[in-house]
Amino acid sequence: MKWLTLTKIKQQCRIEPDFTLEDDLLTGYGTSAENTILNHLNRTYYDLLEQYGAVPQDIINASMMLVDVWYQHRSPVEALSLSIVPYTFDILIKPYMKLVGSIGGGDDYQTVTLGSDAKIEFTAELPDELTLHDVDFSGRVTNADDPTKVQQFTKADCIEVDEGESYVVLVDTEPMGVGMLMIKLTVHIPDTDYPAGYRREVVNINPKIIIKG
Repeated sequence: MKWLTLTKIKQQCRIEPDFTLEDDLLTGYGTSAENTILNHLNRTYYDLLEQYGAVPQDIINASMMLVDVWYQHRSPVEALSLSIVPYTFDILIKPYMKLVGSIGGGDDYQTVTLGSDAKIEFTAELPDELTLHDVDFSGRVTNADDPTKVQQFTKADCIEVDEGESYVVLVDTEPMGVGMLMIKLTVHIPDTDYPAGYRREVVNINPKIIIKG
């Protein structure tokens, strides 16, 4: 286990510390709970450490809740537990979810001659079945080889594709210079837990476009 311990799990499940008969079972539940959390967050353990310095307490609490439910209701899980736990679980981990950005075109890189317009299509996997059409966003295209070369854009600057599943931004490569392009997208996700009514999520996208002279 990466952040859970048997001591924490036993406290959560109200198990006496000296009862060791099910330690292997609890360790397995703990490992599965951690993996489930990371999958939901689209993050790695080291990603959490890098961004927050330590695993946030909300994530630890959500992990222990999962272990408790699995331990108390081994199979099948009761309908009441299914309805309550995911709601609480979602509230705890939602602020830490990392969006996943992607583009079309497979794994091959596209080369564009300096001075040409580069057409970049991008999308992002959003929570609650949202698409980019449903949210506001802005972004910046940078030259990975020279981060001082930047082109900013808003949603209004982009062309909607596939009913808002993805968008296209046109980039003038002349001021960007020679190098590989990257996109940093800032998305406003509706969230009533925040005063502004939304939370900002940053998505880093590799459009796989290289500008050559």
